[in-house]
This record gives sequence, C-alpha cells and structure tokens, in this order.
Amino acid sequence: MSPFLNTYNRVPLTLVRGQGTRVQDDAGRWYLDAICGIAVMSLGHQHPQVTAAVHAQVESLMHVSNLYSVPVQQRFAQALMDLFGGPVFLCNSGAEANEGALKLVRKHHFLKGESRPQILVAQMAFHGRTMGALALTAREKFSRGFGPLPDGVVALPDAELAQAVNAQTAAVFVEPIRGEGGCICFPHLPALRDACDRHGALLVYDEIQCGLGRSGTLVQQPAPDIRTFAKALGGGLPLGAVLAGPHLAHVFEPGDHGSTFGGNPVACAAGLATLQEILEQDLTERCRVLGEKLRGGLEALGVCVSGTGLMQAAHLEQEAAPVVARMRDRGVLVCGAGPRAVRFLPAFTSTEAEIEEMVSALAASL
Repeated sequence: MSPFLNTYNRVPLTLVRGQGTRVQDDAGRWYLDAICGIAVMSLGHQHPQVTAAVHAQVESLMHVSNLYSVPVQQRFAQALMDLFGGPVFLCNSGAEANEGALKLVRKHHFLKGESRPQILVAQMAFHGRTMGALALTAREKFSRGFGPLPDGVVALPDAELAQAVNAQTAAVFVEPIRGEGGCICFPHLPALRDACDRHGALLVYDEIQCGLGRSGTLVQQPAPDIRTFAKALGGGLPLGAVLAGPHLAHVFEPGDHGSTFGGNPVACAAGLATLQEILEQDLTERCRVLGEKLRGGLEALGVCVSGTGLMQAAHLEQEAAPVVARMRDRGVLVCGAGPRAVRFLPAFTSTEAEIEEMVSALAASL
C-alpha cells in the first residue's frame, strides 16, 4: 500500500536534484525543466541569491507566528505593496490566496450593506481545489463528488462576462492567462474593468500562474481591485498573497482572516530575494523576448500556439499525454494544458539555446 492518498498520477520519474534550469533523476540523468514545478521555479533551481537568503533566514529565525512582527516579512510585504499599490495578506498557496480574496469580496459588500450573491467566473477557469476556490473553478472535472459547494458562482464564456455584470454581482474572478484552461489570454480585461466600475462590483485577477513577469508583463492592466499570487512568489517555498487595492485596506479586521504559517520568515526571505532578482535583472523583459522566440519556434512546427511570454501552450491534433511522455524520454519536462495541449513554463533564466531545445524535443515527439 502506498503511504499517500491516491491524489496524483505520478509519472515514472524520481527527481533528486536541481541545478539552474535542469533537474536530475535517481539514475543520474539530467532533464531540461520546462515546467518549473508548474511555474514555481521562476529563477531555476539553486539560484544563488535565493539559496543564500534561505540559509541566512534559517540560521536566524524559522517561525514565530503572526502574533509578532518579523522584519523579513515586513520588508517583503512592503516590496509587494510598493509594486502593486495596496496592502498584503500572506498565506501559503494559490488556493488559499483565492479563498482570502473571496472573503475580502464578501466582507467588502457586507460593510456596505449590500446583498450581492453572485460571483462571475470564466467557464474554463481554474482557481484551486479548496472548497471556495473549487466553487470558483466551476468545472465538473474538478468538482465531481465534492458537493455541495458554496453557491452563487456563475460560469460564462469569456466574451459574455462583462455583459453579465449587474447589481447582484459581488465580483468577477478572472485569470489574465488561464493555465489549466490552455494558456489562453483573456482578451476583455478593459471591458470587465468598466463593467465592474459601472455596477459597483470588484474585479479580481488570479495571477497565480501567470504573474510576477512570466507573461512578459509585471503589472497587469487595467488594475483590478484584488490580485492573488503564489507559485513563483516564494522562489520554491510555499507562499501566496492577496494584494488588495488601497480602497479595501479597511475591510478586514483582526480575527477576520489568518494563517498560522502564512508569511513564514523563510518563505518570505526566498520571496524577497526572488522579487529583487526579477526587478534588478529585468527578467520580465527577458520573459517577453524569450517568449517571442518560443512562439516563433512552436508556430514553425505548424501547431496553434496560445499564451504569451514564458507561459505558452502548443495545441495539437492528438492527445497531449503521449507527447509529454515522449518529450520526457528526450530529456525535456513539460506538462499538459488540457487533453490536447502541451504547456511550456520554463524558468525566466532560460537561454535561447534551451528554448530551441524545448521546441526540438516537441518536434521530435509529435
């Protein structure tokens, strides 16, 4: 009997070490990591600044809870607020961040004395697997067997979301680029912003997979009321965040929300080092340039390509899983983005030669 509950279809590969853009299995073979822990290892593995920051923090303070102030946590939160313009709640994952955003939305309208039962989401969205986030996901593939879920969520095609916002709408949750849904860029953000403003609803961007520069854009515009982050945020350690607009700073009061491990000092040290490296090395621009090369290489294979920056998918006329397996056999790790799409989420620090290696592996695996 496995020591784990049966929640993952693990591939026949055991990884034991990472260095830069590559990982090594227990037989000593190295692979180009073009999935990066599903968009987590944005600077690659064992990045010297991140590793040094983690080591230093472990040697000074690992955990004391949010009953007290911690300098590295304060510096990290301040850096996020300076970048995105509002106060922060720190948690451990993307699903937790979306749960926090959902509570912030509900409390905001409660304080205004409004009854707004409706939350709008895109039909192919993925916002997480906890109960509130699962309700926002609104896809039977993920929710079957787990009902009843929190109600009030309405899932619509992208093009219909803005038109559907009304006085009953509390918020619209949207991924600027969908990950599980095929790396599709949401094309109607300005219309959503305008509709939410006209009807007093909040706009929430789930930037958990596409954020922090991966898309080639660091600060998605037009600005939403709330942003959620995770994955790349922690530099490889569990870290999520809810970024609220300044107009929502008063909504939560002590006791409204919390997390024992949220904003853990070691995770914050890794997150701060990661954020500083992204900004100082202008890695957002690097994502944009490498993303153009990736798109050009994939399109030259005759496949349809979606996404932008270093978050792209090649849409195939065959099942993706066997192609992903053949690419793994050729030494390149990728993942699916739906049944017929191969997703590329390489490190921001990838080279042009490594982008060519990814494309060549796909070409040989079709």
